[in-house]
Amino acid sequence: MSNIDETRLPLLKEIIDRTGAEIVLTSSWRNHWDSDPRKCDQNGNYIREIFERYGLKISGKTEDFGRVILRGEEVRAWIAAHSVETFAILDDYAFGWGDLTQYVVKTNPRSGYGLEESHVKKAVALLNK
Repeated sequence: MSNIDETRLPLLKEIIDRTGAEIVLTSSWRNHWDSDPRKCDQNGNYIREIFERYGLKISGKTEDFGRVILRGEEVRAWIAAHSVETFAILDDYAFGWGDLTQYVVKTNPRSGYGLEESHVKKAVALLNK
């Protein structure tokens, strides 16, 4: 797995601090992370530790339905199961989000150009509706 660009984490923290949102993993990181640190593999512990260093906590993860299902379906299932009404999806890839597109904050995947101030503003606006 690639490393997390730590220069972007203060921006993620800003979103959390300004909205009270919780972090739910939908990326491939979810296959390595678990709420029980003893169940995390090396990559799962890496993301947990680096997030904690910046005062961030991962609250959950979507189920991985496999490659056949679009990630949007996994997100929809998590939202329905947890009765979530307000959310933002931060992602650097344009999955087939369908009706969730309006909630997607698309970042740039290149290192140093991931999460930016403009993304923070959009995410905060979505989360503070």
